[in-house]
Amino acid sequence: CHDSCPVPDRSLLSSPVGAPVVRLTSNSARFQQQRGGTALGASAAQRSQSTACQFSYSYHCSRRPEVLYRMHLIDLYNFKPPAELLVHREEGQAIRVNAAKTSLEFRRNAFNTDSVDEALDLLDFCYKIVSRSGLSENGTYLPKAIHPNYNCVQPKTSINDAMEEAQMVVCGAIEGLLKKQGLAARDVDVLVTTCSIFCPTPSIASMVVNHFKMRPDVQSYHLGGMGCSNGVVAVNLVKDMLRSRPNVNAILVTTEITTPAYYKGKDKHRQVTNMIFRTGASAVLFSNKPKMVRRAKYKLAYNYRVHLASRDPAYKCIWYGPDDEGNNGIYLGKDVVREASRGLSMAMYKVAPKILTAGQIAKYAVTELQRKVLGKDSVAPYKPDFTECLDHFLIHAGGAKVLDGIGKELQLDESAMEPSRMVLHDYGNVSSSTTWYTLGYVESVRGAKKGDKLLQIGVGSGIKCGVNVWQAVRDIHDVQDAWAHRATDPSVLKQRKGRSSSVSLVALAFLVLMLAVLYKRAAAAGLLAGLEEVLQPVTAALQPIWQPMQEAIQPVLQPMRNLLQA
Repeated sequence: CHDSCPVPDRSLLSSPVGAPVVRLTSNSARFQQQRGGTALGASAAQRSQSTACQFSYSYHCSRRPEVLYRMHLIDLYNFKPPAELLVHREEGQAIRVNAAKTSLEFRRNAFNTDSVDEALDLLDFCYKIVSRSGLSENGTYLPKAIHPNYNCVQPKTSINDAMEEAQMVVCGAIEGLLKKQGLAARDVDVLVTTCSIFCPTPSIASMVVNHFKMRPDVQSYHLGGMGCSNGVVAVNLVKDMLRSRPNVNAILVTTEITTPAYYKGKDKHRQVTNMIFRTGASAVLFSNKPKMVRRAKYKLAYNYRVHLASRDPAYKCIWYGPDDEGNNGIYLGKDVVREASRGLSMAMYKVAPKILTAGQIAKYAVTELQRKVLGKDSVAPYKPDFTECLDHFLIHAGGAKVLDGIGKELQLDESAMEPSRMVLHDYGNVSSSTTWYTLGYVESVRGAKKGDKLLQIGVGSGIKCGVNVWQAVRDIHDVQDAWAHRATDPSVLKQRKGRSSSVSLVALAFLVLMLAVLYKRAAAAGLLAGLEEVLQPVTAALQPIWQPMQEAIQPVLQPMRNLLQA
């Protein structure tokens, strides 16, 4: 067994009698160790050694619950496509307009029409969409197969072209992560890949295993058809994998392959996705190995997911399928923002009690008492300011309207929305990877301090909504390759609101208030007659401190007093 994380050595039950006991240090070493014999041939001494090993493992589980049962995020890597794949809006529009006027093949391949006027009208619509989408005029990336500079007249959407894009972004992200952490492919024990539209056979996970020549015992999974939310929702699977498998490294890879999702028709609902979806991928490393946990960046504090597919409006507002003429594409309905807001509200209703400050919970209680107990319908429902209890917001950059809707729902200012808007501006909608690109931006540009809380929100087809709350376990200012062009001085961590001090002030004020009440009641009952002389100097010393604290908490306490009197 490993010195720092003992795991039962099953080989003790199957080794030949008299064979030496081998100390295995990892799953790969355990796999490579040659075993022989049968369990029936094991000696009593060997079985007793195995029992002792299992006892040691159980004891370790009870002594190290933080390592074994908490989700630790070690590191992440955002893939930056090569510069040759940059999309220049005006140049690309000029190429497409010229092709629409001169090439019948382009009109049929791009919009399934022979009409020049209809093709130009659709191009004008697409240009208006991308101009209002929040994407950069000279940024974001597309693969060559559907890039207007390389394959304008005849976009390529075959499986081979899609696989070429997948190998570039997925393997590029994993390679960057392994290199950054100094790990080899054999160090990966669990692999989870996610891509909604492109689900080849063998899977993308198998493609990764083949490319990096991973161990035969690697636990690999591919998640398909789950939309943009899966970058957040898939964390549930990784968490369960780590809980059931001690001493492992797990990699989650998120992407959306744009090549097969390219729409070749005239339905404007489906043309929107051609304008805002872009290529990219993120690889995230999780671990419960003690030596890896020591260099972790974050731990998962809370998470929750909502699935609204039982409601037809939610189920049908985003879907991939053919239009009336048989051309496949991603349909984005007009109800997307409303249904996404509904799912987010349900998820935040569950998460909010665990992250709100004491003062915010008190205000919520006062508002609910006024509305539901005293029947004051004129009192507006309480909507908390999440910037008071959270430091960073990692919101799915699905589009300008999606960000506007989520920002309005959570009452976030532009400072809180900036990281997500910058992801949309520089990389477009990279589907399930958007929130991880946002985290990369935060680490590179703003930095995170130890104890900071980060809210990660993913919304996708279904409608599915996932919410993860991460907490930084150390100071972080890690410049990602994808964000080096916007990185700040590593020695500077941006100052934020004094959330921690205000929360501590409110909590301390409540504590002092309760102690004061208990003290007065005990004194009135004559229980503190002998302690009056001893406590008098302490009371006098605390008076200058208590006075400003009482003034600070008065706005919260006064409504509660009024309710109690009523």
